[in-house]
Amino acid sequence: MSTLSSIVVASFALPVVAALAAQAPPASAPAAPGTAPATTDAAKPADAAAPKDAAKAEFAVKSPAFKNNERLPVEYSTDGENVSPEITWEGTPTGTKSFALICHDPDAGQFIHWIAWNIPADCKGLPRGLKRAATLDDPKGMRQGFTDWGKAKGEGYLGPAPGKGSGDHHYTFTVVALDTDFPADKVFTARELRSAMKGHVLGKAELVGIFSR
Repeated sequence: MSTLSSIVVASFALPVVAALAAQAPPASAPAAPGTAPATTDAAKPADAAAPKDAAKAEFAVKSPAFKNNERLPVEYSTDGENVSPEITWEGTPTGTKSFALICHDPDAGQFIHWIAWNIPADCKGLPRGLKRAATLDDPKGMRQGFTDWGKAKGEGYLGPAPGKGSGDHHYTFTVVALDTDFPADKVFTARELRSAMKGHVLGKAELVGIFSR
C-alpha cells in the first residue's frame, strides 16, 4: 500500500475507534433494573456492628438516702441509729450469679465498715437497716463478715465515726457483679474477699457518702 493510501485509511479509522470507545460501558456498570445494589462496608450504617445490648443501662449503684458524693445522713453513723442505708442497683451485667459489697473509708486507712457476699443475682438492692448477722434469710443466703471494728462487734454494717476535726471522710459503697458465688460456709475478711473475686468480676459500681464531725 502506498503512503498516500495509508494516510487515507488512518484518517477514517481514528474516528471509528474514538466512537467505539465512547460507547464502551464504564468499569463499574450500574446494576440492571430490579437488581439490589451491592452494599459496601462504607455504605453500612455506623451502628451496624454495635452489640445488641448497647442500649442497656450501665451498671450503677444508688440510694434514696443520699446522692453520690453528697452528705451521708447522721442516722447511718454511730452518732445516730447506726443502721445500714438502703442501697439499690441497676444495669446488672449478663451472666451475673451473685453480688458482693464492700464499704470502706479511704480517708481512715481503708477502714472497712461493711462486707457482704453471695447476694442473690436477682437482687436489685438491700433494704435500710439490714440485720447484723453472719447469714441472712432476706436476701436469702447473703453472707456478712466482720468490719475493722473487730469481731466483738459482730458481722454486718457499722457506720462512720470519724475523728472530730478530721475533715470530710468519703464512705465508699462498692457493689460488684460476679460470675460465681461462694460456698455457703465460706467466711472472708475484706482482703480475702477481694482476692477471691479476682477473675470473676463482670461489673463494679460505687456510691460515695460524705460524713464528718
